Amino acid sequence: MKKYREKVSHWKELKALEYFANFLRNHRALIEDDDAFEHLSSLKSHEEWKSLIRKNFSASMIERMGTYGGHRPRLDFDDEVKGMLGVIWNADFARVKLRKLLIPIIEAHLANSPLEKYADEDFPKRAKELQKTLNLNEVELNVLLVLALCRTSLLNMNDGHCHHSSENDKAVFVAKCLNCDVEEVMAALMEKGKLRRFNCVDHDFDCCNRIGAFLSGVISEPLSNQYFKRSNEEVLPWDFYGNLAEKHGELLKRILAGNHPANILLYGAPGTGKTSFARSLAHELKRTCYFVTKDTNDGNCRFGAVQVCDMQVDASSSLIVVDEADEMLRGNRCGGLFMLFGSSAPTGDKGMLNTVLDDIHTPTIWITNTPAGALDESSRRRFDYSIRFEPLSDFQRKAIWRNNVAKMRLEKLVSDELQEKFASLYPVSAGGITLALQNLVKLDPKPAEVESLIEKLMAPHCELLQLPTASDKMLPAKDYTLDGLNIRGALKLDRIIEAVRNFRSGKSGGVDRPRMNLLLSGAPGTGKTEFVKYLGSVLQAKVVVKMGSDLLDMYVGGTEQRIKQAFAQAEAEKAILFLDEIDGLVQSRDRAQRSWEVTQVNELLYQMENFSGVMIGATNFLANLDPAILRRFTFKLEFDYLDDAGKILFFERMFETKLTAAEAARLAAIPRLAPGDFRTVRQGLFYLDDGADNHVRLAELERESAAKSVNRASAEKRSIGF
Repeated sequence: MKKYREKVSHWKELKALEYFANFLRNHRALIEDDDAFEHLSSLKSHEEWKSLIRKNFSASMIERMGTYGGHRPRLDFDDEVKGMLGVIWNADFARVKLRKLLIPIIEAHLANSPLEKYADEDFPKRAKELQKTLNLNEVELNVLLVLALCRTSLLNMNDGHCHHSSENDKAVFVAKCLNCDVEEVMAALMEKGKLRRFNCVDHDFDCCNRIGAFLSGVISEPLSNQYFKRSNEEVLPWDFYGNLAEKHGELLKRILAGNHPANILLYGAPGTGKTSFARSLAHELKRTCYFVTKDTNDGNCRFGAVQVCDMQVDASSSLIVVDEADEMLRGNRCGGLFMLFGSSAPTGDKGMLNTVLDDIHTPTIWITNTPAGALDESSRRRFDYSIRFEPLSDFQRKAIWRNNVAKMRLEKLVSDELQEKFASLYPVSAGGITLALQNLVKLDPKPAEVESLIEKLMAPHCELLQLPTASDKMLPAKDYTLDGLNIRGALKLDRIIEAVRNFRSGKSGGVDRPRMNLLLSGAPGTGKTEFVKYLGSVLQAKVVVKMGSDLLDMYVGGTEQRIKQAFAQAEAEKAILFLDEIDGLVQSRDRAQRSWEVTQVNELLYQMENFSGVMIGATNFLANLDPAILRRFTFKLEFDYLDDAGKILFFERMFETKLTAAEAARLAAIPRLAPGDFRTVRQGLFYLDDGADNHVRLAELERESAAKSVNRASAEKRSIGF
């Protein structure tokens, strides 16, 4: 302890002595820990203290204190000064006299060494910086200083002074040190007070580590950096955001102009550029951008950081950004309305959030990946403007690749063709692209290695984030043709393809320009998905595939947002939107048992009405679809099981063989065969080196058909009673 105290500043020791004098004035109970008196030892020599004790206490009192028995310490003039003073204080009959002796000695020492004399020391300067940064009043500052000095043992707040078993006992101790009412201290330590909000004091009324570290000089940077920092990162040009800047830019600039407070919400899919957009917006507005720090486990302390930033910056020329604000923005919402499946999520303090949104003076951007439905409605109403960020399109990713390649001067290694390929192949965020290129630089590759290395870097990244990578999975089989498919209806598939081509070419005329929505129905394996692949290949159009299950979301309103997002993505990329297994998404509203089952059908109807591209839905259960959805499809194609001619065509093409008349008759007798069955059998026999002939192939097809019969009978049996 002595070694540590040699490093303590004079101002700090004198302040602790001042607080201790107040404590002695107000404390009436025992002080069992002798260390409480340790810093009085240096005020007088050991001999001087002995002389003062003999002079101020009668011989009988000294004798009585020197003859204590049992576990009670006895007065011994050979003990350290702190020990002697501790024994005297704990003698009820001597305590008043000791108080009258000690306080004048402390006061005389403080008068001879005033605090002002050491005002240039580091500790008092830091205390002033703390007070100014957090806008603390004198009581709040002194409460915090007492608690900070207790951390360094210059003041002892433990069982030696009183039984500090609760926060209230600590408040009593602080009040005695400040010679004030306990109510004043409790007001300074209340949960909504600055000391708690600004993360200076924890819920146990102890000085937090980072404040103690700052006051002691362990943290050398300005205190404000613990709450917010000025953004010095390079920003993307405003026109980089294209449609986003055009759609929202003008209104945002008007909202954020002048000296008016405003709260802007940027929300949506992660990795879509919300943070960089905020930086670019600040730069475009010629405002200094400040980011609220995130290095705290307590979301409520970040509200305090927002308020500290608001107090310190110039509201007329600044923009505050609260990034990763998910925990702060999730309000206390009840289960059924909050999430569909009953699970819970960490929630912030809705009252604190609304208070900050109402009282903040500086324009502030809040950034979250949380769905809108998870935010409390009372909080949502307080945002002056909001922008939903959709997942990046191929076009946006190309721009990010181009920008990062240029920034890192990798143009000679990563060509435009490679950038375009990677943008289409890997649906990663801007951060994922930057990370891949940074790692590429570290690997110092040869030009011939670049493509392979990026693929090796991207593949596990996408797997980790569960991102489906584009590949040749949406290319039709090499031997695929429209021949042999059994399509019910007057129009042949080649006529449908021509119609879609005319639509995409912008053909107009007549009273209106009809939508191009196609519905493909039929049993599994009848060729629906393969036809979509073929259509995309023939028209040289990208196909955006969304399974019905991909669009279902656990949050109320989340499914509707995902439906909207799927159409927006296809629109932005001028792609064909393929909703596979659409029946799981838009079952008839007559069967709906919950309100959101109706609203998600309504959302899909709205998007289909207003979509300017080609949308294709596929279902194995046509009867389950809502009638209103059926009316929105321009063409309805029913893919049936193959007829006899189709069976022969697929058999001979798939197995590169010819059927005899007897084999053709046997094939015709196999019911419910689809193109997928022939592929399944061919794949099953591929690795069997036993010279499979037509007899074996027909037998396998018979087994496929029989399995369908069993599954069909089982499904019908399960449906009884429902």
